[in-house]
Amino acid sequence: MAIAMPDLAAFKAVPMQQKVAMLVLALVGIGVGFYFYVEEPLQAKITSLKSDIAKLDTEINTNKIKIAKLEDLKQLNAELQRQLSKNQEYLPPEEEAVTLLKQLSDLGTRIGLDLKLWRPGARVEDSSKLFVRVPVDVEMSGGYHTLALFFDRISKLPRIINVNKIKMGGGKEERGRLSVQTSFQITAFASPTASTAPAPGGAKSAGK
Repeated sequence: MAIAMPDLAAFKAVPMQQKVAMLVLALVGIGVGFYFYVEEPLQAKITSLKSDIAKLDTEINTNKIKIAKLEDLKQLNAELQRQLSKNQEYLPPEEEAVTLLKQLSDLGTRIGLDLKLWRPGARVEDSSKLFVRVPVDVEMSGGYHTLALFFDRISKLPRIINVNKIKMGGGKEERGRLSVQTSFQITAFASPTASTAPAPGGAKSAGK
């Protein structure tokens, strides 16, 4: 099938001004078509990508801040764990504190003191809820040096043990040695537990 060739003679007959106008219209049409079908969609895509990039940058910066805070929180948590472990060395559970108090009564007997009274008191929870006090009223008799040794042993314990309300009576001879009747209160500090700690063997009284 033969292709019809454009009539160039007719085109040549068109005045130059019309040719220029037709060329301008053609170029404008091409430009408008390029803008609406190529340029505008590309600009919209570029704007959308820029918006997405801005959002991603914001998310990245937010995540960087979170990561930095997370590292700080991890360090703080590690430090709190170290402090907790250290505090637990000084503040044992109540059950362990009660056992420790009983061991102190055994220690006094072992070094030569005569235990007259061992009366556990009521546990007292501190208002901070961080620790409890487990007191015991004690009466012992023995030599000055033995009593001093007993209190020295208590002071060197790795747990928090307070000795207060110390009262010493006059010395008297017992079994061929000078003995001093001494009353005091031992208070063990412990970390609180859900249940009340049992008393260390109940109240013990001898020679009263």
